[in-house]
Parts: sequence; structure tokens; C-alpha cells
Amino acid sequence: MAIRYRRPVPINMTLEVWARVTAERGRRIEIAGELRDGGELLARADGTFLHVPLEHFLATPEGRAAADSWARRLADVPNE
Repeated sequence: MAIRYRRPVPINMTLEVWARVTAERGRRIEIAGELRDGGELLARADGTFLHVPLEHFLATPEGRAAADSWARRLADVPNE
């Protein structure tokens, strides 16, 4: 992933993030994104990623621990 910062990025505030898939070839996915403060462009990013099935991660001890952690967090979220 490559990130090109155009302006200083403020911290501890809400920013707008968008991303879109620009290409897909088999398991390879290319994504482009932007970070904005209001209408001001702060950063652009492009990345190439490989889709890995969730089952692959859940087969590892680390993946199972992460899944259990997320399940506990989701159980604590009140229904809206």
C-alpha cells in the first residue's frame, strides 16, 4: 500500500475516509482511497491485496483468539 500525504492530518477528530475497488483479478484486489477533512484532501492511497478466506485465519490459534475477542465485543454492543 502506498500513501501520499497532501496536507498534515489532524488527530483526535472525525475525518472522512472513502475507498473503492479499482480492479480484481482472481484473488488479487486493487483498491484506491482518500482521506478528507470536510472537502480538503489530506491523503490518497493505493493498495494491492490478496483475498484470503476467513477459514484460513480461523484455522490458526491467533485467528481463533481474534474471533473470540470480536464475538465478546459484539455481545457487549446493545441492539439498536
